[in-house]
Amino acid sequence: MASTLLLLSIGVRPVYAQDDVTTRNGASGYGGAWITGPASNPLSFLNGPAFRTTGEKTPYDFRDFAPLSSLDEQLPPWIGFGLEERLRWEEMVNQSFKRNDDDNYLLNRWRFLMQIKPASWLRIVGQLQDARAWWQQPPLQPPNTNRFDLKLAYAEFGDPEKQWISVRVGRQLINYNNTIIANSEWRDQGRSYDAVVTNLHVDRVHLGIFAASAVVPMDEGISHHQEGNNIYGMYGAIDNLIAPTSSFEPFVLWRVDPSVSVEPTAESKAKTGHESEQAYGIRWKGLAFNNFDYSIEGIREGGTDGYNNIRAWGTTDGIAYRFAPVPWKPRVFTQYDYASGDKNSKDGTHGTFDTMYPTAHDRFGISDQFGWQNIKAIRAGVTVEPHNRWTLTAQWLDFWLASATDSLYNTSGGSIVRNALGTAGNHVGNEADFYTWYELNRHVNIGVGVAHIFPGQYLMIMEKGPNFTYPYFALNFKDAGTTH
Repeated sequence: MASTLLLLSIGVRPVYAQDDVTTRNGASGYGGAWITGPASNPLSFLNGPAFRTTGEKTPYDFRDFAPLSSLDEQLPPWIGFGLEERLRWEEMVNQSFKRNDDDNYLLNRWRFLMQIKPASWLRIVGQLQDARAWWQQPPLQPPNTNRFDLKLAYAEFGDPEKQWISVRVGRQLINYNNTIIANSEWRDQGRSYDAVVTNLHVDRVHLGIFAASAVVPMDEGISHHQEGNNIYGMYGAIDNLIAPTSSFEPFVLWRVDPSVSVEPTAESKAKTGHESEQAYGIRWKGLAFNNFDYSIEGIREGGTDGYNNIRAWGTTDGIAYRFAPVPWKPRVFTQYDYASGDKNSKDGTHGTFDTMYPTAHDRFGISDQFGWQNIKAIRAGVTVEPHNRWTLTAQWLDFWLASATDSLYNTSGGSIVRNALGTAGNHVGNEADFYTWYELNRHVNIGVGVAHIFPGQYLMIMEKGPNFTYPYFALNFKDAGTTH
């Protein structure tokens, strides 16, 4: 991992109390809103669940269950513990769009956290993780299997909520922007970074600086990052710059990789080369008229992959409106996403947008089959609240390739299928989703969902057109203790 750190993060207004002490500056909503509670499922805040868990203080139906918090209250104030347990059943019908290739299994993820705070300006955090899959088709490996790993191990100098400067060094979570750099908690092992992060803030302006390497998870034991595969960043946000109750977030990211696939050129016939990629972006999100949410983001990528020039871009734009006086408080939302593709695989220019380190879940529907690369997607849906702390969401998505000659990519950036001649068209298909979440109390919730993909012309030709179905059931518990 590179030795220096430079990140510019302008957070958003003073942070709200959060259940997850391991994440800072990972605002999913406007005004610094976090997805609190044990869910940690970073759905788009436009959809509604994130708004419900962060934007309202409605009561819970059941008494809270927080044994680690109760224990911490009996311990000296300089030490505390946290515990997480997540159980999820999933089924894949025609997975990878292969007919009759089905799988169903049970996932379990357990995390135990200890933090020591010997002074008001110093905090030391460690967290163990054990993630396993039962009855899944082999091979059993990440992202579903990650046994006895070190999830977190860092020291934090300064309190980011009370002091104008803080520095965090070691293995940690980074979530400045769910679309391009985040921790992807829906995956069983999630994502950690070996990193140095500095945060500064004055009034409504925050500044952070970071250098990081994503940890490459192993099946078992302590995982490590890949030397030379680094990301540096300057991420900012200014509160209420353009409009009240808004956040304006400019950012710059620089990613380097010692070996990536490249296109042969006149200068070189090599198939791999060194990557030096820069991404420049702006996100503006906020709340208007109390019930109207909006989010606009654009990113331009440049640099080089070996002898190839990088020229790519992406955008994600959405709005939502919540009919608060109406029974069940329906919340309608729509979103448009675009990420460029490579139009010519032999011109020496890399045109496929690089999604880098995103949060994968519900990026393009809850089936999580497609990534933010060479894609155009339109989403529309509605979320209702039939009861306090209970939401139901239905949404419809339409997928198209940005370039018919480039690949259809998965959430990890791997090619699912490619038609280099562009003869299969570019309509990938449609997805229908339904999911519901119910928070029993602040630390326990349950969720059920189902997604179904209807193949379009592209999948019909390239993969013989089998439908894909993904149902799940999830039970989450998280008690991060009380020392934060």
